[in-house]
Amino acid sequence: MYYAGLQAKIKEANPLAKFVPCSAHSLNLVGTNAVDCCTQAVLFFNLLQNVYTFFTASTHRWKVLNASVKGLSETRWSARDDACQSLNKNWSLIINALNLINNDDTEKTLTRNEASGILNKLNNLETAFLSIFWGQILHRFNLTSKKLQAVNIDLGVVCELYKSLITYIIDLRSDKNYEYFKQCAIEKSKIKQFQSCTKRSKIRKQFFDEGPSKETTVEYSDFKVKTYFVILDQLRSQLEKRNEKYENLLKNYNFFFKLTEMTSIKVRKNAEILQNEYKDDLSTLFANECVHFRSHLLSIGDEAPKTIQNMCGVLRKNDLIGMYPYIDVSLRMLLCTPVSNCSTERSFSCLKRVKTYLSRRKI
Repeated sequence: MYYAGLQAKIKEANPLAKFVPCSAHSLNLVGTNAVDCCTQAVLFFNLLQNVYTFFTASTHRWKVLNASVKGLSETRWSARDDACQSLNKNWSLIINALNLINNDDTEKTLTRNEASGILNKLNNLETAFLSIFWGQILHRFNLTSKKLQAVNIDLGVVCELYKSLITYIIDLRSDKNYEYFKQCAIEKSKIKQFQSCTKRSKIRKQFFDEGPSKETTVEYSDFKVKTYFVILDQLRSQLEKRNEKYENLLKNYNFFFKLTEMTSIKVRKNAEILQNEYKDDLSTLFANECVHFRSHLLSIGDEAPKTIQNMCGVLRKNDLIGMYPYIDVSLRMLLCTPVSNCSTERSFSCLKRVKTYLSRRKI
């Protein structure tokens, strides 16, 4: 496949240049794809926005609510976490406010109908389940996203954080966790049955000599299979897909994280692979240097640095760059690999505000 965009132009100038997607934005895209994967998820977040729009459209309704609700944002994924947390925190207050508005004869008919519609959507087990379920997932994703936006984060930490989320999602995909969320939702909503899990049974045609039959309903596990598992599977799939990119970038540097656990032969082989990739930057002495550095870390014992940043710190603190010059080069190459551009975007946003302010001042 031939690419003619910016990446291709940079590759022409430097074949060793690596494209690294922003880890924080990639995590946001994981959530976006998961939200759009099934109908129930889409309806839930539409409901979140409808609740916010309804109460913020009128100061009177806001006074009746006497609580805070948050809306969604197209640019900030963390807003979904804020909206979900506000719904969970003020669940009873929101329902009480909607009941008051719905039963108030002085309110406009349109307003009462809107309140009734939102109330009907809130008063079901599906909404209560998803509010608790998404509340926990979004909170973990939001905190992880903030960590990914840190200025001093490196590629190794990014892979660790993505792996932790993958393991977290895999752990949630079990019948026990599903029953836990379901029980919490029942306690919250006081409703014991999913609306989407009940259907009318077929009535067999009766002959003239048979007695009357009663129509019954049967329950089936539809919500777990078509909503709960679907969301988790989509989250896992997207996380693994995006983490694979970072794993491939980190692959040749992985041995640095296991120097004290590997044999000198394995260290030498992995170092030679990295040296062959960057022949102009790393000498053929790099492999032997790594073997010596492994012995150096073993001599330190439990206080040996485990992260790339700490390894660089040890080299500088103890004035060891002269002993391990190519290790210092390779570690700095990894640390200089950008994994997030959030801080850069914030800088441009600040410049835009300053520019707008100065422009107005001139007028």
